[in-house]
Amino acid sequence: MKKSLLWIVLLILSISIFAAFSEVAAAEKAPLPSGKLVIWCWAPNDVDLDASLVGFKEKYSDIEWEYVLYGASDVYVNFPLALTAGEGAPDICLIENSFLPQMIELGGLVDITEGIQPYINDLTPYKLKECRKDDRYYAVPWDGSPVAMYYRRDVFEKAGLASDPKTVMDLVSTWDKYYEVAKTIKDETGQFMQSCSKANNNGRLFQMLLWQRGLGYIDAEGKVAINSPEAVETLEFMGKMSSEGLYSEEEEWTAEWYAAFSSIDESVASYIGASWMDGLYKAWIAPGTSGRWGVARMPAYEEGSVRASADGGSSFVITEQCQNPAAAWALLEYALLRDQSVIDCFIAGGYIPSLMTSYDADVFKIRDPFYAGQTIGTLFCDIMNDIPEAYVYTAEYGEMNTLTAPEISKYLTGKQSAQKALDNAAAAIRAATGRQ
Repeated sequence: MKKSLLWIVLLILSISIFAAFSEVAAAEKAPLPSGKLVIWCWAPNDVDLDASLVGFKEKYSDIEWEYVLYGASDVYVNFPLALTAGEGAPDICLIENSFLPQMIELGGLVDITEGIQPYINDLTPYKLKECRKDDRYYAVPWDGSPVAMYYRRDVFEKAGLASDPKTVMDLVSTWDKYYEVAKTIKDETGQFMQSCSKANNNGRLFQMLLWQRGLGYIDAEGKVAINSPEAVETLEFMGKMSSEGLYSEEEEWTAEWYAAFSSIDESVASYIGASWMDGLYKAWIAPGTSGRWGVARMPAYEEGSVRASADGGSSFVITEQCQNPAAAWALLEYALLRDQSVIDCFIAGGYIPSLMTSYDADVFKIRDPFYAGQTIGTLFCDIMNDIPEAYVYTAEYGEMNTLTAPEISKYLTGKQSAQKALDNAAAAIRAATGRQ
């Protein structure tokens, strides 16, 4: 009896081992993805994505890729046309998150839910929200866009204020304190706290302040909410800063605006902006001001509340016109969902990744001479963890922003109240989009 049982056990064990070896052999024989991929993006994102793909060819030797470089605005003309026509689209396309909901709504993108599912808990929630529709995912988050307060150490010191990041963070811990600091700087130096055009306001600062509060053009139910009491309060704060002469008048992305940062003696004291401004300051906006800058968390609405927001960022999508979707997914998974890859991208282009598992890397702790030795990488990664989900980027975002910005300018130039400005914007958005 014992011998019979022994033979049965040995037989079962042999079958199990054979099955296991068979599975391994089958896996070894399964062909890896292959093919040539066309990627649409704009410079220098091709260089930065390539930095994330170091070593990729060693694993996927039969996958090739080439870039078609457009201006960002040209992508948003050509890509929707190709999606709706059902032909002419690339295999992979880079999309700014402000345009992403619109592209997802158009259709024609590969549902990547199954592929991205193992990484859901590793990616920042606010970025995932923008990649999702009806609990399905259609994009892989790439760079984040954490917002902080860049400030000029020399201007703070000139005003008799401390300039080290920790103390500055306490000085501007709330927007009320920020306002008081702005008044001190104006009184002591004559310099402005930030640029914020009255006549040609683009609404970006307003959006960042809304995002900080988890607000936006719509609410969680999709109803227009740009004229909520909280939104009106937010705009009124900007109005107070503007009417009291604490904001300067430069329009963004003009020579005058660049000069407001690059000036040695007459610069603005601070700028509420996203992490990607770092590279622009260093490269061409204010390269001659190295060592004069610091970065602090943006002020909170109330002591102890959220000091984080977002502005911009981008993601990659795979189109249904792609002939090699497995190859496209392999490329994006390697480049965007692997710690070393996103770390390499940060080294190449300074992009703050959406992959939270990478945030403990030593590279984020390097002291930056442009910011007088401050470790800004760690700060931005910490902010990424705190960015709330908001309702700024919608399928009609471009339209909503275009309708709201002129109303903000009318308010800032004294032509109407903040309530009237946002009521007008809300009515125009409802009429244009059909939303309630």
